[in-house]
Amino acid sequence: MHNGTTNPLLDEFTRVLLELRWGDMDAYGHVNNVTQLRLLEEARVRALGSPTHSVDAPTTPGQFGITDTISGIRIPPIFGAASETTELLVASHAIEYRRPILYRAGPIAIDLVISEVKPASVTIGYVIAEPDGSVAYTLAETVIVFVDRTSSRPRRMSQEETAAMEDVIRPAVPMRGRRR
Repeated sequence: MHNGTTNPLLDEFTRVLLELRWGDMDAYGHVNNVTQLRLLEEARVRALGSPTHSVDAPTTPGQFGITDTISGIRIPPIFGAASETTELLVASHAIEYRRPILYRAGPIAIDLVISEVKPASVTIGYVIAEPDGSVAYTLAETVIVFVDRTSSRPRRMSQEETAAMEDVIRPAVPMRGRRR
């Protein structure tokens, strides 16, 4: 398990806790679907490192903008390090909304896994859940492609980057619409 925290769908993961904002709600009182995608982005940047860390505000904690409050599996800092010469571009998103997230005070848990590493891309899976593991609201996957800034073409990850990522690969989130 995960340092005393649980997730109803994952055994091992990286956890990011994010506070909801009043403006995250839609007209129905739920956290808006687009906002959920933004929450996934924020969790991804916090867990993997900011691709703009060299120009981020000076108060950004940790190397590559990774905060020390992230818990669980420590994802190697290859994303922040690579961003000096590489653009890390989203190739695709898949998202399943299973239950509405109602606004409330207190954080929501976004648990991440690296589920696949290919020569030029990484697949990241997410579960948005209650911090106590009682409910899974949303499941999602994002494919990130490494693109050389000079040529604007995908670039293969180095052997070191690939080896570091292979150490943290975990099973994919159990999405209903999985095509693999």
